[in-house]
Amino acid sequence: MKSGKAENRSTDGMIDYDANSRAQQNNALGNAEVISELAQRVSSHADVLNMTDFGCGPGQSAIETVKPALSCWNDCAPNKMVSVCHADQPGNDWNALMQRIFGDNGYVRGANPAQVSTSVGSFYERMRPDRSVSLATCFFASHWLRSPASLPAPDTVWFADLTGEARTRMWQIAERDWIRFLRLRAEELRPDGYLFVSTIGAAPDKGEVNGTAASGRTLYRAMQDVTSSMTEDGLLDRKASEAFLFGLWFMTAEEARSPFEIHADLNEAYEIDTIEVVPDQNGDIFADCIDEPDLYAQNYAGYTRAFAASSLRHQLFRPSETTKRTAEALETEFFKRYEALYKEKTSALALEQWHLNVILRRR
Repeated sequence: MKSGKAENRSTDGMIDYDANSRAQQNNALGNAEVISELAQRVSSHADVLNMTDFGCGPGQSAIETVKPALSCWNDCAPNKMVSVCHADQPGNDWNALMQRIFGDNGYVRGANPAQVSTSVGSFYERMRPDRSVSLATCFFASHWLRSPASLPAPDTVWFADLTGEARTRMWQIAERDWIRFLRLRAEELRPDGYLFVSTIGAAPDKGEVNGTAASGRTLYRAMQDVTSSMTEDGLLDRKASEAFLFGLWFMTAEEARSPFEIHADLNEAYEIDTIEVVPDQNGDIFADCIDEPDLYAQNYAGYTRAFAASSLRHQLFRPSETTKRTAEALETEFFKRYEALYKEKTSALALEQWHLNVILRRR
């Protein structure tokens, strides 16, 4: 199921996803009790229990997301059929995921293992049959927009530092995608089923240009610094760099809640259990190597490259290619400069994160 075309691979360029997805794994492990509680709530609703993880990715975090629900159902509903569906884009590294599911640290064990399936596509389209899902999860994925954004943004590579009409337009795109995501999941969930979204969020901060502090602000501003320096050095096409934006939006709790206040169909479809933004309690994900600047910088470059390289490659490096400079060479230079920034400034650029948690019950 792995696509042969690099441009269709969502994990393109990730040499080792697990080695560069510490935040994703921390989030899955940190939500284990909540997943177990929600699994308990739906355990008596049907003869067949299905958990679907939207935007699952290829790593161990996908396994850790599923394990608490299966453990709960094994205890409280041992005679029911249990199935797990992993849903993601065609370019996900499905082979790596299956090896983990059926491996020593996977979850297909025991006399009555869960039935495993996949759904390949975008979660901005239907991925499951009507009323078939007991528990839906979506971790660290729904902040990505349906398609890349292209707006006038000469001074920033991400949404949080946009101002004026460009910011308004970007939010309209993000809000549209969030509403679409919610409506699609409403069709797929069983009555009394739950949707649990835990993704990257933003928190109020009067010191920020738009009054909110968005997760990863040090990382994205470091990438903007590198983009600016490479543009000034003539390595990146100025038109491409001034239009480039990462196709994502990290919502505040108010932004996540607003569709339910505006759209009657969503208010009728869901009962809101939780909508909140909470600070990540794990702190600097690479604090264990802060005294080794080279390693610290390498780790942050690897972590950032894992989620950012695909967008940079397709929207910035390839449009900047010349007969003398390939996209691969530009990518190498970009992360060389990015790593140098982290080696120089170390913990001043440490990752800050806020998590947006949304738990909804299907009426």
